[in-house]
Amino acid sequence: MSLQTDPPSSAAPDELDVRALPHGGRHEVIFRRLNQLQPGEAFVILNDHDPKPLRYQTEALWPERFIWSYLETGPALWRVAITRAG
Repeated sequence: MSLQTDPPSSAAPDELDVRALPHGGRHEVIFRRLNQLQPGEAFVILNDHDPKPLRYQTEALWPERFIWSYLETGPALWRVAITRAG
């Protein structure tokens, strides 16, 4: 008798918790991570507010390069997955 197993699932994206970082330095840290992503790779930002300004800035710098998916929308914690488009 053989047991059938599901194929391995892809690992969950890394999380980057920026809540403890100074507000003035958060975008720089996040941009470094974005530049390291290969097509199809993602990471999740943990923030204490909606990162809309970051999204607008990212879209202005790199149009259509990243896909944003809100996983949790506050009020105390915002979790946003950012995936590099193919």
